[in-house]
Amino acid sequence: MKFKLGLLMLLAASLQVKAQLDNRKFEQRSEVVPADSNSLFLGLNSLGFTKNNEYFNDIADGYTLFGYQLNPYLSYNPAPNFKITAGVYLQKDFGRDDYNEIAPVFSLEYVHGDTKVIFGNLEGSVSHRLIEPLYDFEKVLVDRLENGFQLIVDKDNLFVDGWVNWQNMIYKGDFDQEEITGGLSFDYKVLQTDQLSLSVPLQFLVMHRGGQIDSSPAPLQTYTNTAVGFTLEYVNQQGSFVKSIHTDNYYVNHKDFSTERLQVFEDGSGWYLNAGVKTRAKVDFLASYWRGHEFISIAGGQLYPSVSSTFKSPGTVEEVRELLIFRVTHNLKVTDQIWLTTRFEPFYDLGNGNFEFSHGFYINYSTDFLLLKKRSHR
Repeated sequence: MKFKLGLLMLLAASLQVKAQLDNRKFEQRSEVVPADSNSLFLGLNSLGFTKNNEYFNDIADGYTLFGYQLNPYLSYNPAPNFKITAGVYLQKDFGRDDYNEIAPVFSLEYVHGDTKVIFGNLEGSVSHRLIEPLYDFEKVLVDRLENGFQLIVDKDNLFVDGWVNWQNMIYKGDFDQEEITGGLSFDYKVLQTDQLSLSVPLQFLVMHRGGQIDSSPAPLQTYTNTAVGFTLEYVNQQGSFVKSIHTDNYYVNHKDFSTERLQVFEDGSGWYLNAGVKTRAKVDFLASYWRGHEFISIAGGQLYPSVSSTFKSPGTVEEVRELLIFRVTHNLKVTDQIWLTTRFEPFYDLGNGNFEFSHGFYINYSTDFLLLKKRSHR
């Protein structure tokens, strides 16, 4: 009890000092630049990764992810506010003889002011900027591609990302169900000064399995995850070692709207509290506290739900999950196109008294080259 109280006091002290994990180095954004009208580009997105989870609990599996991703593509801007992109996505997991994923990528993008509409391959994965209990960072490494429709609004004081990801299409008589995931990521800055910013985020994720033309006996299933909270950041302009201090805190909810309940819990909730420090040495520190009660995630990190996703203990249930997570991240900028990221993420399971950790190293490289620019005809 004294050790548990001490850890909670440590987290509370950190709160006096954005605090969910900063994954912006892993976002893949596509810009539509008016000056690039009638231009053809060759581009490349690539990621080298290694992530080792030293987990021995009954809720989340321990394993190692080690490999690389390649996404060469061609993009053409037939108009100042329109872009067509086509390419291929390849993923190689080390230790396998072949590529475990080879898939075509294609997208149509239309931009009007601060609003962008995408049809096809989405700016998905961590680019949605969802918190970890709603969206697992590891999906960048194992399930990166999303296809469907997306609308993004990106302003100085507002970020909106609404999307539909069609995961499984069915045809008449198929035994499988159709599967669709959609979501909304909303963040509005209610206060913005040179030193202080206050934001109100709202996040929503829904997953649906069903259909009217399938032969599957499974019932219609619909699940939702919701998170709402606030983010407060103070920027230190004195030029000292500490660049900024920040906190963001969320109330998280799970709800089952299925016609026949297959999950252990019909609804659940959780508190996700974060506090962190960013330094001018590019080393960031983050402390997170999670307390979930009968919470089930649609696509979230495996540590947070009250139900097991493990291979050896799939039936394990913990009504209450209580974790303290500490993260150290170092981002090294080699060039504008190349970033090296190192992470160490130990955590303490307050309910079971276990101390476990994960660590990772990542190389992100993205660039494009102008191949051809057509002259405009007058």
